[in-house]
Amino acid sequence: MNIYLFGKTSLSGEVFYKYFNLKQKKYKIYSFSRDEKKGYKIDLSNPNSFSVINNEEFIIISFAPIWYLADFLNYFFYQDNSCLKNLRGIVACSSTSAITKRFEFNSFDKNLAKKLLLSEKIIMSITEKLNINCQIIRPTMIYGSFKEMQDNNISRILYFMRHLKIVLLPSNSGFRQPIHAYQLAEVVYFLMMKSIKANTKVNNNLINLGGDVILNYHEIIKSLKNSVGKDDNARKCLIIKIPNRFFLTLILPVMIISPKSFAALSRICSNLSGFEKASKITGNKPRSFPFLKDFN
Repeated sequence: MNIYLFGKTSLSGEVFYKYFNLKQKKYKIYSFSRDEKKGYKIDLSNPNSFSVINNEEFIIISFAPIWYLADFLNYFFYQDNSCLKNLRGIVACSSTSAITKRFEFNSFDKNLAKKLLLSEKIIMSITEKLNINCQIIRPTMIYGSFKEMQDNNISRILYFMRHLKIVLLPSNSGFRQPIHAYQLAEVVYFLMMKSIKANTKVNNNLINLGGDVILNYHEIIKSLKNSVGKDDNARKCLIIKIPNRFFLTLILPVMIISPKSFAALSRICSNLSGFEKASKITGNKPRSFPFLKDFN
């Protein structure tokens, strides 16, 4: 069984690639990229750029934008089915934005949710017709770093903490369930192995995935302050809670400049948690937050 990895150059893809090579010797992983220096040449938006490496069975692991994977599979299923004859399973990453941004007022977030949901539906439909396993994971608030890559969630919070002396938060901030890229790699690897061992048993699942700890924004920032070095400027950041109505009033002008940014700030008041915990899937010991894992 070969593993075809799409989206390797993303943070999650790089971490999974490293994790796979630390754990697995039996199966070979092939990474695909638009940059042929970083793997086998492929442009998911141009399916004709893809060719099967050999005539062996393979599983696709994808951290690429899921709409590219959906278009890719849709093309080969209806135009050149021979490329999928040895495909035995798919583990693909989507996003919890598919459910958390469906009812946003700004068109960007609504269209993103719609795009994610449609892509998931296409992939699930094709894998059902092919009678193969498909696991679509919707991770929430991925964080971590690898080499020179940083996440777009926790690292951004730390950036503001290091550059602002004061951060204002709503007194009743919403809950989040951050998941480290390493934990995501553990889950994807676990589901991949489960799919391989399942053999002829077919399972199609959508998994809303989070970390093992549920925290509100104040608890997240407090945990981050305690995790950084004593000389880190983030430790000097003062966190002030204000009533939610004052917070929303304060950020209201942002809506004129950027409705998308206003929506992101207003979601600080919303609970976006309650997802499947990573440790419950893998059976591993629950991870604390922040989970400090470095295997660069």
